[in-house]
Amino acid sequence: MKSFRLIISILILLNNYIFAQEEDLFEDTTETLEIYLIDNYMKGEKEKIFVLSWMTNIPTKSKVEINGIGEFLVSDTLTDFHQAKIDLTKFDFKKEENYFKIISELEDGKIVTSDDYSFLVPIETISYSETKLSKTSSSYYLYNFLMGFALWLLPSAGFSIEDGNAKFAIVKDLPIVSIGSASAYKTFPYVYFYAGYSHIFNGKVKNSFRVGSKYLYEIKNIKHFISTGLGVFTNFKGSSGIYGDLGFSFLKILNTFDMYVSYSYNYLPTSKEKYHLINLGLFTSSFSINLNY
Repeated sequence: MKSFRLIISILILLNNYIFAQEEDLFEDTTETLEIYLIDNYMKGEKEKIFVLSWMTNIPTKSKVEINGIGEFLVSDTLTDFHQAKIDLTKFDFKKEENYFKIISELEDGKIVTSDDYSFLVPIETISYSETKLSKTSSSYYLYNFLMGFALWLLPSAGFSIEDGNAKFAIVKDLPIVSIGSASAYKTFPYVYFYAGYSHIFNGKVKNSFRVGSKYLYEIKNIKHFISTGLGVFTNFKGSSGIYGDLGFSFLKILNTFDMYVSYSYNYLPTSKEKYHLINLGLFTSSFSINLNY
């Protein structure tokens, strides 16, 4: 009981400190649109298909304006994941590097136009002396996507307290389905469902499979959240239990991930045993199935 009170006290003090430090950093509560380009390349030479996809930190409608060609509708509904295959076969390209802009429409009707991006058109007859260095290549965005995916899979470090003894632990929860709002002013989903695992070194339940859900309460003026959740776990060897957790985010990573601290109380009904689990992890709903309404 003493260790449990100590853990709660540490979380409250850390939360108050972070909020106090960031109070002056987020005076402007207006959401800024951010674009994360994923795919951006021309497929084929005879049949020219422009493959394009990107994510936004808030749901928007979207169009693409290709310099010298025109505008193409991508999404006429609010979404945070945009993808298109634009057939440009009938257009003649006289240079390898071509430019385009992403035009986004927010929920309130505001139009936001991005800076220029570029894509390469494979043309056999082009003079290589005229070739310029591409500002944005498909391999670059593929690298960013893979790096983000690796961070999404990265396990969380933490520790478990069993019978007053602290033990190192590794925890990973993967969001599968996220339910949120289509509002342009909503940063996080309301709730998400996840599956994952935990490994406690020298723990009574060393390895366990976990499923559960978390509810996120967004603090709009500082763009962070407080979470509460419930879940179940099992090692498939007779040790199964339930847990409840509490956490909060405090740092943005790569404009996509939120670093958070989470505490969970884990209970095994059959053996009446319990343990506390604290971990530091990264959260994003970008790689989950997002259901907005």
